Amino acid sequence: MHRRGRRRATLRLPYPVSRIPYPVSSAPIAPAMTLHPSGLNIHIAGAGPSFLWAHGMMGSMAAEDALGILRWDRFPATWRLLRYDARGHGASAASTDPRQHTWPQLARDMLAVADAGAAASFVGGGWSMGCATVLHAALQAPARIQGLVLMLPPAVWEGRSAQAALYRRALRLCQAVGPARFARLAATDAGLPPWLLQAAPRMGAAMRDATLRMAAPSIPCLFEGAARSDLPPREALAALAAVPALIVAWPGDPAHPLAAARELHRLLPRSSLLIAATHDEVLGIPDALQRFLRTIGAPEASTLTGSV
Repeated sequence: MHRRGRRRATLRLPYPVSRIPYPVSSAPIAPAMTLHPSGLNIHIAGAGPSFLWAHGMMGSMAAEDALGILRWDRFPATWRLLRYDARGHGASAASTDPRQHTWPQLARDMLAVADAGAAASFVGGGWSMGCATVLHAALQAPARIQGLVLMLPPAVWEGRSAQAALYRRALRLCQAVGPARFARLAATDAGLPPWLLQAAPRMGAAMRDATLRMAAPSIPCLFEGAARSDLPPREALAALAAVPALIVAWPGDPAHPLAAARELHRLLPRSSLLIAATHDEVLGIPDALQRFLRTIGAPEASTLTGSV
């Protein structure tokens, strides 16, 4: 789709993003640019209220674009869309410190991206690791959050120990065979539910390609950081009771269990839960997201099972 007036520029900030004073300026930013504050690769497009999005573990902006589920190319230009490659992913700087890859630290990175993009307040969202990241960010800076989009919440709380054990098994394998070979082995698992892979094999190929493109030195740290991470206790989410949220889940994915999505729906009174159970419903997720953004602030909660 042809887009008028889209410009791209590259800017390297000469100081760590943590030194940007708050509140930040609300001055307009060019319709599209790439920033590199503190080694994070950021893309900003559009004009209007800010929507800040974080991808999943072993992913990137490019991987999401190749996967094609979220269709950012069709995101309304009346919103400022801020996306970025998480630390150790995509074109962002690698880190060999597992602490840099824990969810609380990734949340601090997300808030730093908001600062760099002059987003004093924003709707925040994320996929899997990005979902956990934005929840931590919302609890670290609740006054900045206008809404939440929580896509594929990962296994948390009682379900986290089993998932952490899987990550530690993967870490031991990575240490045994080396990160580069481990990435090739990991790429045999597309990370999507079987019913979706059967309906759309191209998506599996895109996910495998993203894994192969991971920077090898970062991989052990990613798994160690994920194994160390969990959400805060349930009662902490009471601080987000007034925040409108859209929760998106799908069945048949043990790393992103429906139980986690339903529990977040229970704990967030102003949330809606969308369960996409078919390929067509998955393709409807971008429309559901845009409808949520148009109606954000509506007080009622609902469950949208299999209806996008």
